[in-house]
Amino acid sequence: MENKKTSLEEKLSLPKIGKDVYIPTSLYLGHGRDDFQGGLCKIVSIEEGISAGKKTYFVEVAERPGHMYNWDYLQENQGKWKKEYGNKRGYPDPDYRTEFNDW
Repeated sequence: MENKKTSLEEKLSLPKIGKDVYIPTSLYLGHGRDDFQGGLCKIVSIEEGISAGKKTYFVEVAERPGHMYNWDYLQENQGKWKKEYGNKRGYPDPDYRTEFNDW
């Protein structure tokens, strides 16, 4: 009997432009202007690359332009982030206070 993948695994086997993917929250002590609240984000570009000596993909999302995410890392954590974020969308959440932007 063939091992069936879950629908989430099937959807995430390869990145696709226009598809939603969960992106984690990122908070910074030295550059708070780059803070980002995690959630669902839309893939807008895909690049092939190498990470840890292995071919992988890197994706950019509309909600965080200029930042690329390792596709393997995103895939590994989708289930956890789905529980954490549910239907929430990811968004920039900059903190411009001086004490968090003096790196």
